[in-house]
Amino acid sequence: MYKYFGTMADMGVIAEGETLEEAFREAARALTDLMVDINTVERKVRKKITVKSEDLYSLLYDFLTEILIIRDSEGIVFSDFDIKIERDKENDGYSLECIAYGEELNRKKHTPKEEVKAITYHKMEIEEKDGRYTIKYIVDI
Repeated sequence: MYKYFGTMADMGVIAEGETLEEAFREAARALTDLMVDINTVERKVRKKITVKSEDLYSLLYDFLTEILIIRDSEGIVFSDFDIKIERDKENDGYSLECIAYGEELNRKKHTPKEEVKAITYHKMEIEEKDGRYTIKYIVDI
């Protein structure tokens, strides 16, 4: 589940999940749904995304930024994500491996919604409470 909250030139996202991976998945799905109607994006393309970062906040930022980079450089939008997150004890950080499913962006099929320019660290939160994970982040639109 995900929902949005508004600010001046930004949009906030709240994503929830039973696991950290599920919350990251919902955060990524919310990002796509901000840009185009996610229900119109089919699973025609499969793309591997790998991110390593020093903490969970950087991992989320880097992962979501990679989704924007793929949209801008390859013209692909995603509708679903299989995510695995592991603690990298050797390097004192985290790694994320994801298979993202989507298709090439087609402006006739995928009606543009918001133009997401960037992910921000501003007011970013990743919280675990009572066995549920909640992620909050803000995008620059």
